[in-house]
Amino acid sequence: MKGVTPQRSPVGRSFFFPNAITTVPNKDIYTVTESVETAQIYVHNYESFQFNFLPSFAAFWRDYLKFANRDIVEKIAISNNQFIETNMWYNSPYVYLCGTGLIYGAPTVMGNAAGTQAGSKTANWLLATVAGNAGVGGVLQGFTLRDAYRAAMNLQEDLAAPSFEGTKNMPVDNEGLKGRYTFLVSSECFANWTFDPDVDRLKPLDLNLLFGDFKGLLFGTFTTKINKYPVRFSTVDILDPAGTVMYAAGTPIPPEIFDVTLNKWQPNPYYTSLVSAPYELAWALGADRAKTIKVGPPPKEFANTSMPASKFYSLKWNGEVRLTDQVFITDAAGNITPNVYGEQLKFISKLTHGYIEGERRNAFPIILRRVRPAVTL
Repeated sequence: MKGVTPQRSPVGRSFFFPNAITTVPNKDIYTVTESVETAQIYVHNYESFQFNFLPSFAAFWRDYLKFANRDIVEKIAISNNQFIETNMWYNSPYVYLCGTGLIYGAPTVMGNAAGTQAGSKTANWLLATVAGNAGVGGVLQGFTLRDAYRAAMNLQEDLAAPSFEGTKNMPVDNEGLKGRYTFLVSSECFANWTFDPDVDRLKPLDLNLLFGDFKGLLFGTFTTKINKYPVRFSTVDILDPAGTVMYAAGTPIPPEIFDVTLNKWQPNPYYTSLVSAPYELAWALGADRAKTIKVGPPPKEFANTSMPASKFYSLKWNGEVRLTDQVFITDAAGNITPNVYGEQLKFISKLTHGYIEGERRNAFPIILRRVRPAVTL
């Protein structure tokens, strides 16, 4: 996959002195160029567990099938968001460290699951950056309002990122994004601003101003959006009670786990704890950072009147979840046979993931130390 981004000519001066009208004029020649980014397209399959369908149970669709469908759709959306954030993180040349400021020249090679890819933001690079090295301070505090202000100036002024201007037929929930930039933060980080020592002196935060999914307004130009599953990590290995490494230092800790004893999902206590997951990623976002392959129905052009309904509905959407009985089962004798009676079902989906850079400077990650201010009742 290749993306070409037109590059406008730069503003090359601050003072402007044209020649007098009685002399030969000077002239500016503006050259419009292009930057080219290449990227690999990825694909991933999603499936539910098989479940037995008994037509006599009228509640099957209402209580089980719809629930399983909603679950896999939710996980597909989360996975695609995580894919985009993963690519943004590894491709960002700028990283903001709370308490220190914006650092330049961060590695931009795409990483791997092990966190060891040469030239990328490896786990070791992350640990050294958080601790501070080469005369550069590390992550010293939480994401304060003063950090928010500095990051806002970095994005708007130093990197000249454009704000979101909205598109035609923008969903109502996203109306608050027009003409603004966005901080993508956890609910914990957002709540901390209520107790920030600068909130009364600077009056930068309007907690009562809400735009659907977007909350609050900072400095008149930045709105905030809550990230339900921010990346969190520790700078030391996290061990289980037996002394085995569960989560290596500098690697993301999963947000949720399945408790086999209770047979229920639950928040991962190592992810929620400020002790085992003391650091977190937030984002400062401008427009046009990247382009991605969309998940969902085909374009409206496919729905014109000249296309028969049977052909339209046979199209496979990117990420479409389908119910199938095309599975193998194990019979009472232990033999693997086709599911000829259609009693076993499962949901399946195939999603093509694609991400290509536009302007890398238009968004950057923010590494913060997690805090929860003490409140006296």
